[in-house]
Amino acid sequence: MTAEPRHVIVEADRTYVELLVENLLVNADKYSPQATDVEIDIRVRDGEAQVAVLDRGIGLSDVELAQIFAPFYRSEEAKRQANGIGIGLAVCKRVVEAQAGRMWANPRAGGGAEFGFALPLADPGDIA
Repeated sequence: MTAEPRHVIVEADRTYVELLVENLLVNADKYSPQATDVEIDIRVRDGEAQVAVLDRGIGLSDVELAQIFAPFYRSEEAKRQANGIGIGLAVCKRVVEAQAGRMWANPRAGGGAEFGFALPLADPGDIA
């Protein structure tokens, strides 16, 4: 895990952030070969906290990138590798956007994928 800041406070619901991180970690584990590390990268940039989960799993094609956050979408490779109905990423994207954030997915050089989300940093004046 790499993390730049020691403490980051965002404008978000704690339960939803936990749901997001859990879903991304479970997916990374589910679609990666056993004994393969999953990396987590946390950064602060441009007024937001960015969390990325990086794996060496089945990866993403251009077609999948266009559909990966659509409800009930699952690639053929994902269907072969693990069970699921394809709503986790769609729900995650909606949760992030409802909290004024953004979500992304990218293929990784050398195989695998990066799934991440960013949420706005809390205004220091609002922190009690």
